[in-house]
Amino acid sequence: MEIEKKDSFPAEDGHIESILIGVDQVKVSFQTWDSRKLIFIFDNVDIIISSHSVYGDISGFKVISGENKFKKYIFYSEWYDENGEDKEVLSIEAEKMAIFQVGTGAEINSAIFDVGYEYVGEQKYPYYE
Repeated sequence: MEIEKKDSFPAEDGHIESILIGVDQVKVSFQTWDSRKLIFIFDNVDIIISSHSVYGDISGFKVISGENKFKKYIFYSEWYDENGEDKEVLSIEAEKMAIFQVGTGAEINSAIFDVGYEYVGEQKYPYYE
């Protein structure tokens, strides 16, 4: 299986398959509308807020720069909140993020576990800086 680092991804109509929270690191398995399997690796995580984020359709993704070294990475639901605003389903404040495409396929499996357990724990992808 070839792993390819990405700079962007199509968030619309995709869904989060799983969230793995570790010490200072969060890994999110994501499947795009066209069945591409992605892994997001967030390093030096300060805050994570999740509300019904797994398997619901995603309508968008935004990165907001903060006043300090952290950025806020936000996944939005296709549904609106009670005020008619975009509904945040996953928000992560972290120092940096990397996106990797790890395959394709429509089966319901977490991309994190499809590529092996080397993604779990303290090990890092060799080309991730």
